[in-house]
Amino acid sequence: MLRKIILTTAAAALVVAPVAAQAAPERVSSPVAETEHASEGLIFALGTAAFALLVLLLADSSDEPTSP
Repeated sequence: MLRKIILTTAAAALVVAPVAAQAAPERVSSPVAETEHASEGLIFALGTAAFALLVLLLADSSDEPTSP
């Protein structure tokens, strides 16, 4: 019974979503300076590089078993 309710709700959401998106008022973007866009990209790139470095440092590449 719960499965049918979930499936029905999901199907209704898929039907209603495009109609709701079409009825929403048009959003107008505000002007943003070029430097803000550049700094956001730089911050994202540095964060991604830091995450990759952290994963590489924490990865245990030892093939030896931990038990004797």
